[in-house]
Amino acid sequence: MSEKHERVVAALELREPDRVPTMDLISEFSTINKILGSKPSVASKLFANPRMGWLLDRVLPYTKNLDIADWEISRFAYHATAAMAELGYDSAWVNYLPVFRYLSSTRVEDIYGRYFDIAFDRVGNLSTPMYRGGLISSQEDWKAWDKRAILRLPERAYRTYKRIQKDFGDKIFIFGIFSFGLFENTWQPMGFERFVVALRKEKEFVRRVIRFHADLQCMGIEAMADAGLPGVLFGDDLAYRSGPILSPRTLEEFYGDAYRRITETAHRLGMKIIMHSCGNTSSLLEWFCDCGFDGVHPLEPTAGMDLASVKQAVGDRICLVGNIDITHILVDATREEVFEAVRQAIKDAGAGGGYILAPDHSHPDMSVERLRWMLEAVERYGRYPLNLEE
Repeated sequence: MSEKHERVVAALELREPDRVPTMDLISEFSTINKILGSKPSVASKLFANPRMGWLLDRVLPYTKNLDIADWEISRFAYHATAAMAELGYDSAWVNYLPVFRYLSSTRVEDIYGRYFDIAFDRVGNLSTPMYRGGLISSQEDWKAWDKRAILRLPERAYRTYKRIQKDFGDKIFIFGIFSFGLFENTWQPMGFERFVVALRKEKEFVRRVIRFHADLQCMGIEAMADAGLPGVLFGDDLAYRSGPILSPRTLEEFYGDAYRRITETAHRLGMKIIMHSCGNTSSLLEWFCDCGFDGVHPLEPTAGMDLASVKQAVGDRICLVGNIDITHILVDATREEVFEAVRQAIKDAGAGGGYILAPDHSHPDMSVERLRWMLEAVERYGRYPLNLEE
């Protein structure tokens, strides 16, 4: 086990490593290109070119373009890992989501039954598509939905992550993710209004959909373990900035057993697993612990997540990951501000171990220079025994 792996595992096991570990989740072409000195992808150039729109609108509906999207997303995952290893992170959340079908130059749908607008960053790179609605409005729609592409996801994940682990596994601790979460995959294909009606009137239907996606997650974890990955990132956005979207009681009723099966699968295979949920998850932290997660991310500061309070509440039960702001600190802050943010985060959560420092999210305006400052600050303040004096 490498020094970086030992560092990450120690933090996830709530032990004190030699230094506070770091993690990132770079999920934008623009950041990757800046780090690696590469150019926009071919797909970005095609979709951002207005002259190509006319042709794409006529060709794409007649093509089986999931494989084209898979190639692009696999390439993205590989280069994102290379970029995070290049910067010197201890661990990386590597997104691999080969789920989109291009319908036109402006719209995609995914294999789960959602449709999105194609989005671009300021310099023309393809960015995260914008969710617009669902395509499954009834139990009959769900039964009729072609699930063959969904069932091939574990195989695709194995192929991509095996290559990534082979080339970068000795340089960085890799957390894989290959699908959206159970809550997101339950409500988004049918839309939220239809979903909350189903929660009350069609409970067995909702539970059947949850079981399907829980089975998929467990198969994906098996595939990632076979590929050699040491960790899993389970992403499921459960909260607004004001608090949970559903009550903790309802989440436990419908999702608790499935979440526990997912964490138990990861642990049985010798893997660590981190829960990612945006928003203010303060009232869900104990539940994440009860479900068996090793870590929780992002502890979003702009959603009111106070790191010191979280440490006090659950720091003896679960590793805290994230909390470095991406709206200012990693975009346009001064070097002194970045260093102070890192120092404060380590002061709030680093004592005794159990903290992995990381940005709370990723977006295309993040500054590579400030990411480097963040890592420099961890070297200054994050060595154990901690010395947080200026």
